[in-house]
Amino acid sequence: MAENRKVRITLESVQDGSSHIHVYKGEWFRKERSIYIRYSEPAIEGDPKSGEVRTLVKYRQGELSIMRRGVIESEQLFVPGLRRTGRYDSSMTSFSLETDTMRLSLLIPDGDGGNAAAGTLPEQLPFTLEWEYEMHVDDQMSGRFHIRLHIQEEIN
Repeated sequence: MAENRKVRITLESVQDGSSHIHVYKGEWFRKERSIYIRYSEPAIEGDPKSGEVRTLVKYRQGELSIMRRGVIESEQLFVPGLRRTGRYDSSMTSFSLETDTMRLSLLIPDGDGGNAAAGTLPEQLPFTLEWEYEMHVDDQMSGRFHIRLHIQEEIN
């Protein structure tokens, strides 16, 4: 599959017990052994004048990367069982960070109420990426995160 598909992205984020849900329009596509999800978001939720951030999520078996470009620039890498270095830059601050990933999974409904076999990439929608991690800044834990990115067909 090389063509882009329009999608609705539901991002559920739980940070230290506080939950947030955001919905975006974007696109997804497969390329070789990876899937990509692309969307734009305001730098400050609910404030379109704060500037735009373009986000690219790349998933391949056992690894997830997120690159954000715009008024906020950041890179994060998630690999279960490993701590990976990333960065965050904005007009207000800049710092390096590390992610210590406990869990990363791709959930693909199999049509029978279960999920498809591990190691397969989705051929169709919907599917969900889910990961849990701790973020560290200057060797200090700054938070525990549980993220669920649900991708489904955009209905016009």
